[in-house]
Amino acid sequence: MATEVRLATRRSALALWQANRVAERLRAADGSVVVTLVEIDSSGDLDRISPVATLTEMGAFVRSVQIAVLDGRADAAVHSLKDLPTAGPDGLTLVAFPERATPWDAMVGATLEDLPPGAVVGTGSPRRISQLRLFRPDLATAELRGNVDTRLAKVAEGAVDAAILAAAGLERLGHADRITQLLDDATMIPAPGQGVLAVETATDHPLRDLFASIDDPELRPLVEAERGLLVATGAGCRSALGAIASWDGPAIRMDAFADENGGPRRVTVRGDAPQDVVAAARKGLSL
Repeated sequence: MATEVRLATRRSALALWQANRVAERLRAADGSVVVTLVEIDSSGDLDRISPVATLTEMGAFVRSVQIAVLDGRADAAVHSLKDLPTAGPDGLTLVAFPERATPWDAMVGATLEDLPPGAVVGTGSPRRISQLRLFRPDLATAELRGNVDTRLAKVAEGAVDAAILAAAGLERLGHADRITQLLDDATMIPAPGQGVLAVETATDHPLRDLFASIDDPELRPLVEAERGLLVATGAGCRSALGAIASWDGPAIRMDAFADENGGPRRVTVRGDAPQDVVAAARKGLSL
């Protein structure tokens, strides 16, 4: 007997790729699974005027998808974790983090070293802008709206001299060849949860165990550390806060960046559990 699963997703090419990837994982976990995608127009996709950072902070890219789960149109929602606010609707739980792609930001159009003084880099992220200025204070920035393909087109058309995008999205859509420079943690600390797929369902949903079966137990503590820093500091997507966690033997290492209340600073901390590295990062960043 088939197990029917409805996955809520935004309509963008990247969101659909992510939902289909989760569908593959579910079918691999249970051969009886039949997946239907429930495509949702989010308010963030429809709003072409407001800054992306503001919309993400408001949850404009995810709320409509979450509501589809709450009202029963879908069994679970698939998200790009970095777009998901830490404060979500009651009754939902993040039941699975199936995988993480390359977590770094990426330059498209030119490398940081090759851009001439005064060149314009497309990004509206306070986190990216703050760290960019540490390396190239002579560069200008401009808000860049639209999906991945639209942003790439704006670079190709010369609307901006270069742009910063998440490497994960470029790779997932087959645009890895457009990356001119990976901005690893030596240059730019990524957003918490960047590159991570997230599956969200109702806390009491009968298919919860199925969704939980595709969770990556090695990834979850790292994500909990990164997201925990967001929660503990009250920071959001409009804040210049970055965090990336990794395993350092049995310990969790977290590199974090902040540019609030005292200027830009970064710290590397280690701990045995997510809450330990969160506490150490807060202390090191004076947050």
